[in-house]
Amino acid sequence: MSEYIEIESPREIRRINNALFAKLKSGLHHIETRTIGYPQGNFQAKVRFLSDTGSDVLYWSAWRSEDRGAVGSFFGHGASGGHGSLNIDLQFNLPVVDFSRRLGGAFLRHVPTDSIVLAHRGIVTLGHGRVQKATLFSEMAATLREADTGNGSAQFLLIGDLDSPTLVGDIDSFSAEVRRAVRAIKANAVEAGGDRPKAASKTSRLSGKLRAYFDEFSGQRRVNWPRTSVADCYHGTVVRTLRDAFGSAETLKSQEIDLTVVTHDRVLLFEVKTSANRQSVYTAIGQLTAHAPIVARYAPRIPLVKVMVLPELPDPRIYNLLTHRLDIRLVTFTRSKQGRIDIHGLKRLK
Repeated sequence: MSEYIEIESPREIRRINNALFAKLKSGLHHIETRTIGYPQGNFQAKVRFLSDTGSDVLYWSAWRSEDRGAVGSFFGHGASGGHGSLNIDLQFNLPVVDFSRRLGGAFLRHVPTDSIVLAHRGIVTLGHGRVQKATLFSEMAATLREADTGNGSAQFLLIGDLDSPTLVGDIDSFSAEVRRAVRAIKANAVEAGGDRPKAASKTSRLSGKLRAYFDEFSGQRRVNWPRTSVADCYHGTVVRTLRDAFGSAETLKSQEIDLTVVTHDRVLLFEVKTSANRQSVYTAIGQLTAHAPIVARYAPRIPLVKVMVLPELPDPRIYNLLTHRLDIRLVTFTRSKQGRIDIHGLKRLK
């Protein structure tokens, strides 16, 4: 059984979405009437910005279908206080009368904490067509998890915990990553000589053009805040922060490998865990051991460094096992109450 269960009751979806709308209204105060761009054309709508100044500010606009059978949200980034058209980065649409999986948004219940998590099915448009889910999942540095549904197991991209104080920031980060991923997929398609994005082949998944993410196991860790926060949700943010820390260095990923960074004198293989408990650490050891030969074949003439990324150092016995016997380097991260990720120890790797 998965740690996540999809919520499929339209009544429950309506209730949770109302709570989501209330949180968005509370967090996004600056209101404007703007033109929103859409593949089928443009339309006028009321939007709420995270700030009243800035050129790349998160906005949100609520949406309801004409038959009132679906509701949802448009998220994007643009200049607040401006007059230009706004592009949509992310559509988070939900069925509220008859349940359907044809819309992109979803709510999952995280069983260990009974928390509600915003998730996405990977239904994203590019022009007038859809991006293949496998291509999007392989490109995005986001947390991908399986959940139990009424139609079997399915994969979802996690956005954030509904009750997390960083929810708006999590949506901001996720929607910006969707935008980046779609642009990269489009650029890859153009470079390949086609006008439609294609799924990554087995031989191309470890190339500098792809930044995929899939983590087979990641422990759940409770943060000591007023409300429970599911650490799973910000795994992708840690990976993105790592990726961005290396600037223009070549970054490689696959659905099994969190992140690989190729510098001029070494290859860094990263495995990120959001818990430093023994199960998480031992799982990371296995993943680093299994993935190292694959990455070594990609760059056979450069030394390979295996790096485990944890929220805190493990106990001394395990620390000594990792560093002295298994030759695994350790890097830690902290997460502020505002959701900012800071990585500690990277300078020793560069």
